[in-house]
Order: sequence, then C-alpha cells, then structure tokens
Amino acid sequence: MLNSRVRLLSLSLACAALVVGCNSSGDSDEVAVAPPGATPAEQTGRWVTGDLHVHTALSGDARSPLSDVLKHAFDDFDLDYVSLSNHMRNDSQDNNDNDLGGLLYYKALTEYELPGVERLQKSDYPDRLIYSSFEWDMPTHEHYNVGILWNEANKAERLAAIKQFEYRFSNKNQLSDFNAADVQAWQDAGIERQNQTHEDAVAALEWLQQTYPKSSYGMLNHPLRYASSYTIEDVRELNDAAPDVFFLVEGMVGNQFNGNRGDYGSRSADGVHGGTDPVVSELGGWWDALLGEGRRVWNMANSDHHFKTRPPYASGYYPGEYAKNYTWVAAEEGERLTSQTLLDALRTGRTFSVFGDLIDALDFHAERVSGDNARMGDTLTARRGDLVTVTVRFKQPATNNRELTVNDGNYDGTNPGVHHIDVIAGDVGTKAEPGTAAYSKQTNDSTRVVKSYTADDWYQDDDGYYAVTYSFTADRDQYLRLRGTNLDYNVEGLTVNGEPQRSDVVSDDNYFQYYEKLNERNYTDVWFYSNPIFVSVEG
Repeated sequence: MLNSRVRLLSLSLACAALVVGCNSSGDSDEVAVAPPGATPAEQTGRWVTGDLHVHTALSGDARSPLSDVLKHAFDDFDLDYVSLSNHMRNDSQDNNDNDLGGLLYYKALTEYELPGVERLQKSDYPDRLIYSSFEWDMPTHEHYNVGILWNEANKAERLAAIKQFEYRFSNKNQLSDFNAADVQAWQDAGIERQNQTHEDAVAALEWLQQTYPKSSYGMLNHPLRYASSYTIEDVRELNDAAPDVFFLVEGMVGNQFNGNRGDYGSRSADGVHGGTDPVVSELGGWWDALLGEGRRVWNMANSDHHFKTRPPYASGYYPGEYAKNYTWVAAEEGERLTSQTLLDALRTGRTFSVFGDLIDALDFHAERVSGDNARMGDTLTARRGDLVTVTVRFKQPATNNRELTVNDGNYDGTNPGVHHIDVIAGDVGTKAEPGTAAYSKQTNDSTRVVKSYTADDWYQDDDGYYAVTYSFTADRDQYLRLRGTNLDYNVEGLTVNGEPQRSDVVSDDNYFQYYEKLNERNYTDVWFYSNPIFVSVEG
C-alpha cells in the first residue's frame, strides 16, 4: 500500500500525465506512459551514449593502443559512438604505441588512424560509430575539439580541408613539415597562415562557419584548466563568429583519474567542483551567463582518455567508464548511426551528461495546459500567466563501473544513488553586444535553485522511473536546467548548501594506494547535469 504522501504524489503525477497525454490539437485525452526523454508528440528516435574527446597512442602524450580504447568503449562499457580526437600537433606513435618520431596530424590520420579504424570497424564493431575529429591548440588559448565530418562521397574533399586547416591554423611553424607542393598551391591561392593571435582563433571558427556550417563542430575543452585560458569575452566572440559550429562546452571534463582531478593543477583558477569545470558548476557562472543571453551552448562530459595507468602515473578513465553523454538522435532502433545524424542531434541540445553512471535515463520536459511541450534544447512558448509544469523522471542503475581493485577488470561497483535533484532557473534577456559592459559580465545574477527534490519527494512509477513535477506561473523569459548528485546538501569538503566544492588533490608514493584513493574520491562525488529548456513568454 502507498502511504498518504505517495498517494498525493501519485495523484499529482497522474494529473500531469493527463496534460502530457493530450496532443496539441486536443484530439485525445488518453494517458500514455512515455519512455525516458519522450513526450506524447515524440518523433522517431532513440538515445545513444558516447564520448567526443578520446585520444589513442597516436597522440604524443597518450599511450593506449587504438584496439584497447575501442575494446573498453564498446565491449566493456557499451557505448554507441566514440570520436577519436588526437592532437593536431606532432603525433609520435602509431596505433599500437610504436614510436614514429613525430608526424603531422594529417599524415598520422590518413596513414595510421583511418586504416586502423576501418579494420577494427569491419571485424569487430560494424554496428558502432567511430569517427575522427582532432584537438587543436587554439592560438593564445587552450585545447579545442574540431570535427569536420565526411561521408564516402565527399571524403577526399573533407580530408583536404583538414590538411589545409593544419597548415593554416595549427601551431606548426616549420613550412618544411608540410608537403612542398601543397604549400606552393596554398600560397598561390592566397591562403595565409593564421596561428598566432586570438584574432586568428576567431578566423578559424569563421572559416568553419562559412565553409561547413552544418557538417563541422567545435567544443571548448576543459575551459578553465588554466586561469589565463579564456575570458568570457573571448568565449562570446568565438560563439558570435560561429554559432552553428561552436555550441559545445566540455564542462564535465576528462582526466578524472588524476591526482589533480581533471588535471586542474596549480595553474587553474579554482580547480573543478564535483569534477566539473567552474564554467558549468558555478551557480550563476559563465554557462548561466551565456544561457541568460539565449545562447545555445550545451554541456558535455568526456573522458579525454590518454591512458588510465602507467605506474606510477595515472591519467583518465576509459571512454564510457566514468563519463557518458546521452543524446536523443532521430534514428530508429537498428538504423545505422552516422556522424552527421549524431551532429544534428547534438545541435538540438537534447543531451544529459553523467559521471559514475549515477543515472542512465532522464525525461525532463515542460508543458503548459494547452498541451504544448518542450524538451532539453527546446523553447516552450507560453502566455503570461500560463501554468507551466516541469516533469522530471529518471532511472538509476543498481551498479556502476567502479572496480573493486583498480585494473582488475571487474566493473561492478554499487551505485550510491541520487540524493537530490535541483531544478535551476535563470532569466533570459537580450544578447550582449561587443564593447558593452554586458559582454564582459561573468555572471547571471538571476540564477537560482527554484526547487530541490530528494527521495522524500519522488516516487517510482510502474516503468521503474522515479518521478516528480514542479509547476510555476509563466511571467518572464527564462531557462530551466537540472543537476543531481549522490551527496547530501552539506558534506564536509564536498558540498555546502548543495553547491559542489573544489575536489581534493590526491597523492601517495605507493601507486597501488594512489590508484585506489583516486577511485574512492571520484566515485564518492558523482553528478549529472542536463541541458536547459527555454521558456519564452508572450504578452
């Protein structure tokens, strides 16, 4: 028997379901139980999991063979896709970590990475998506992921574009590193090298925006790993230059299996909070400031895998082991996932990102009484005074991938479960203009936690989802986003009034103990973040 509190919650959710169950034309009042992330007007599609920032031994500072990376990503952690993002700089090893003495990225890509991927895809992973992007040393800034996508019809042209990008925008300064005939052709075409200044960084994104607005993307990797990496004016200018290309921020950073979590050491302004860059983790910080202008900038979680352990060193978890992105793609079950289908889905913003498998399904949507609804990345248009109901439904698996002993291959830890979920809201105003005070403002002062829910507030429905709703009267343009954690609101060194605190630095001269301490720190402090829903008010 349900107790009285759960009966009331059940009634509340049933009423909300009646609203959801009606389509916008009012033709039906039938209640439908939606799958995770779905609403009654759901288009055909499915959720996929993956990692956009993965290195192999091809990168000079990485050591994991290509086959090892893919085995873990797909066989052990069941990802649907992996984007290999080796450094666009001297690539010193082949796919199996044999020293090559340093190669241009394009040469390493075409002579080693792509043939290796083709062989493994054909033999072992025909139903998984593996594609190549690259991590670019953005002039005067930090690492930035760039993907220029291709299919069989345009592969040669897109590979030529990557070759040109390396010549034009990478930090390779010796022309002798490049093919002499290529250099002559580029110079004859009036292509100048632009690899020294912030303006050159902007020019690179403008080139992507103009040339491949729908088939390229960029992602700001570990944004504030160094205090001097960017100003928020830099970020706004880069987004203004290429809004269709630059729409991803790696807020839930990789390199978590590191003494300085996320590799945020002494040069970082404020470390990471709950493993997350301050750009995203700070309530009312940079991400909220950008969302408060209506900018469509989405958070992602990645492994940034280089290697896991090389005694006595440690770096990052394998793809899918600790960090996952869940994205809704417009592809049916059984339909092959392509890089373009994935990119189109990422642009919508319908993604939530998780550390430590805290949750593995999320239905987060908003609707008004008329039946209109919106999901992550969407905008719900409401009239002033409308009642808007936010629905949160989630699943939490019983286990996570924490090894009993690091490197024993027994990925069967106990999931601590969600302690609370915060509904965060911020007002949306006009887009900041260059040269104004707003363009350099680092905060959104309207951001607040409007509701926080614990297990006392949600109940488990017949489909295994924990569910709760929140209603408010539409009176302003705003956005709503979620964050959740296993932690109580005030845990010494970890949370204060629900806000994540700077993650501890771990060290130990005994590397066996060091590895166990890293795992303990990381799996004790796990979070998820959703992308936002926007609410636009008329009248």
